[in-house]
Amino acid sequence: MRYILSFCLLYCVFLNAAAVDISETDFVARLINFVIFVVIVWMLIAKKAKMFFSERSRSISDQLSEVQVKLKNAKNQKEQALRRLQEARESAAEILANAKKESYLVAQKIEEQSGHDIEVMMKNTELLMEFEQRRMEKAVIDEVLDQIFAESKISASEYGNIIEKKVV
Repeated sequence: MRYILSFCLLYCVFLNAAAVDISETDFVARLINFVIFVVIVWMLIAKKAKMFFSERSRSISDQLSEVQVKLKNAKNQKEQALRRLQEARESAAEILANAKKESYLVAQKIEEQSGHDIEVMMKNTELLMEFEQRRMEKAVIDEVLDQIFAESKISASEYGNIIEKKVV
């Protein structure tokens, strides 16, 4: 369909073109005037247009280079931040490991100290019990002797003589 339409259009153009006579028109004069006008405008504007476009091109390239420098700086900062983050993670892992070791050592030390303290307390308790036992024995002996002396008719000096004879 398109081919048929295109063919018909071209056929109409050729039919009408044959009927136009250029010799009776001022087409050539107008074409020459237009070319002269374009040359004059080109002479007046060409230098300024070249300067404008070259300045624009230079400013765009300057902006592009600034953006590239900023991008490079941003990448460097990102790499440094990632490096510091990695170092911080490693440092945190190391600190955590050290803290675990220290807590284990502190727990061991507290356990040893507690064991030692328990042993000391048990020894002190045993010594205190022995001391109390001796004191109780002495109190019982004193009480028995006081009771014997109170009931007996022998004097204390005579008891002393009897004990002296037995010991010697």
